[in-house]
Amino acid sequence: MKRILLLAFIFITCIAHAQWSTDPNVNNPICTTVNQQLAQRIVSDGHSGAIITWWDYDLSIGDYNIYAQRIDSAGVIQWATDGVAICTNSLHQQNPEITSDGNGGAIIAWQDNRSGRADIYAQRIDGSGTVQWSVDGIPVCSDTLDQTSPQLISDGNGGAIVTWRDLRGGTNYVPYAQKINANGVVQWTAGGVLLSMNTAEASQIISDGNDGAIIAWHQYTGVYPNGNFDIIAQQINTNGILGWGSNGVIVTSLTSDQLRPQLVSDGNNGAIIVWEDYRNATTYSNLYAQKVTATGVIQWTLDGVAIAPNTLHQIRHKLLSDTNGGAFITWQYSNNYLVYAQRISSDGVFQWANDGVSICHTSDPRFPDIATDGGTGAIITWYDFRGSGSGDIFAQRINSDGLVQWITEGVGVCRNPSAQAFPRLVADGFGGTIMTWGDGRNSATNSDDIYAQRVNGDGTLGGVTNVNESENSHPSEFSLEQNYPNPFNPSTTINFSIPEEAKVSLKVFNSLGEEVAELMNATKPMGNYSVNFDASKLSSGVYLYELKAGSFSEIKKMILIR
Repeated sequence: MKRILLLAFIFITCIAHAQWSTDPNVNNPICTTVNQQLAQRIVSDGHSGAIITWWDYDLSIGDYNIYAQRIDSAGVIQWATDGVAICTNSLHQQNPEITSDGNGGAIIAWQDNRSGRADIYAQRIDGSGTVQWSVDGIPVCSDTLDQTSPQLISDGNGGAIVTWRDLRGGTNYVPYAQKINANGVVQWTAGGVLLSMNTAEASQIISDGNDGAIIAWHQYTGVYPNGNFDIIAQQINTNGILGWGSNGVIVTSLTSDQLRPQLVSDGNNGAIIVWEDYRNATTYSNLYAQKVTATGVIQWTLDGVAIAPNTLHQIRHKLLSDTNGGAFITWQYSNNYLVYAQRISSDGVFQWANDGVSICHTSDPRFPDIATDGGTGAIITWYDFRGSGSGDIFAQRINSDGLVQWITEGVGVCRNPSAQAFPRLVADGFGGTIMTWGDGRNSATNSDDIYAQRVNGDGTLGGVTNVNESENSHPSEFSLEQNYPNPFNPSTTINFSIPEEAKVSLKVFNSLGEEVAELMNATKPMGNYSVNFDASKLSSGVYLYELKAGSFSEIKKMILIR
């Protein structure tokens, strides 16, 4: 009987093996078919891996389809080779966007031309790679006029809220939104909820923290060609009720143009919004920011706070919460191709150098993206033209004080001599990140492929998570076990159990209460966990390890003897 139980335990325990490449010239292929793979997007799978979707172009017949793939925390492909079909309808599908379904899978929305016009469709895929809704997806909106450019976020209950630009207003696109539940059933008014009667372009969406959403866009104000673009925001609750008036809140309205807003939660059900602003000149834009409360009240200086008051053109900005009510912002200076970053506090005061902190100065870096490092800092990726000059992927980690943590000008994530571009990334839950990009190394097919790479918190590539998970076991309570061996030299194992899905933090502190290691910071499903702690860089002494999971918290002592 004991042998049977042991074999069952071995069967259900998923052990992280080293499958991630450690060579920046090799990396991990996601899709390498003869077709073109374009516009990849990435989201966490909730288990320290990632789900990636893309737009697949079959050159032979001129057809566009949507595919997806999951790669786990150890770098092992989980679904069918070269991905699972999300939609392969014979007419064009393009511009996919993705969000987590909160249960190890994802919801993907895209623009679909199967009706002969542009509509919005969506599909849910679970963690095993099985699509959950109708074959080729369900219609989010299929009105008689065009709907394009979908964006979406999780609704907090296994579904999603989707926003798009819609031509049913006549000659101009106006913003709409719709909620889909976990079963693929639309929840609001048929055709979606109108967010504003005015024009909307470049819409972006985030959660409002209460299962609703905050959406921002730029709109044209005045009579063409004498008008200008302003920044507008709108809140919609979980029931599809607008919170900030029938046309939203004006974030900034000047006689110059304000364009392409990005937004992030302020940690209190409101948003911080950053945009490109031409108030200082018509030849270049500065980045400006504004905070809007949950009730739609503007908080900072009228028309926004300058992020980096420099005469160089600031574009392609991305945002990330700083976990303290403020935000990290990264951007590209287009005049001479530099990547910079800035942190702004919850009070609207920038925290670092006047013009921001240099992330990369060399070889024309461009198209930065940003993700959390799992603590109070951020990881930024971009592509530049050092090396072969064809395009390589690099990354840098920056802490909350604006100090870069890895080598100057960034770590080489992909240095293959072929062209790589447009990286995207997501946190891996262990202080590092998983990145994906478009890759041209496959000369045999002469097509763009999708590759990925895990970068650890110390800037090294690949490796394992050092976490063994038994997700199919059913612990009845939260528990933290004594590490074994104890005393230890130089490594030990810490076991714990959680009876339900929870945000898990496992940290190690020295005898002075100073944090010396973060072993886990991620939402984990119910199960038993075993984490290896390598203390080879620490001195002998007494250390404390603390587990926080949901409302549960416990601290135990361990002894390192060198």
